[in-house]
Amino acid sequence: MKGLLEFKAIDIKGNVEDVDSKLRTITGYFSVFDNIDLDSDIIEKGAWKKSISERSNEIRYLYNHNWEKPLDKGSVNLLLEEDSYGLKFSAKIPKGLSYGDDLLILYENGIVDEHSVGFQTIKAHKENNGVRILRELKLYEGSAVTMAANPLAKLTSVKSSIKDNNEMISKILKLFKSSNLTDDTYVDLEIAVKQLQMQSFIIGQKHSIKEGEPSPDTQIKDYEPLINTFNNFKF
Repeated sequence: MKGLLEFKAIDIKGNVEDVDSKLRTITGYFSVFDNIDLDSDIIEKGAWKKSISERSNEIRYLYNHNWEKPLDKGSVNLLLEEDSYGLKFSAKIPKGLSYGDDLLILYENGIVDEHSVGFQTIKAHKENNGVRILRELKLYEGSAVTMAANPLAKLTSVKSSIKDNNEMISKILKLFKSSNLTDDTYVDLEIAVKQLQMQSFIIGQKHSIKEGEPSPDTQIKDYEPLINTFNNFKF
């Protein structure tokens, strides 16, 4: 809604172009153009042009939209540009930033592979079919996000969605056993696992699954021993 701060996640995988842990640099996309998103919005090319031109120094790169966890800023290393695909960014995570160290690990392991933007709508037009065309947006921040907003809306098929959730749970639990992360990140990952579990269960309850396939609650139980490790972990 015009005048209010909005958040919008990319509902397309693969918007991380490159992660260089040695240089601590990230390149990817905060948003894409000409794609109908989860809110029935389309961002037009040029929507970010004014923000980039007039206030790029004030725009932040955050972790999970948390202003207490900044990663970069336009006046430091964050670079923004519009290309034919979307709003491209490159950033550098400072050394000695513990949650930044964790984020690099999450990127490398494919657990963080999506981004989201915090913005204000300045100019928009609603089509007869209900799709909103976003023509000018005031960008405040772009975030690396562990879980994109409203992931259930990305459902393309029951089987593939539950499979994707289970694969992500496996990645998180594998990382949990093999990496030394900060306490806050362990908590974030535990929440992510529980969200993924609940999504799979809800998807299975709302949609029929082919006969002979394990039910979502059965699949969830397969992970309970490792999930209990999260619950019993002493910080």
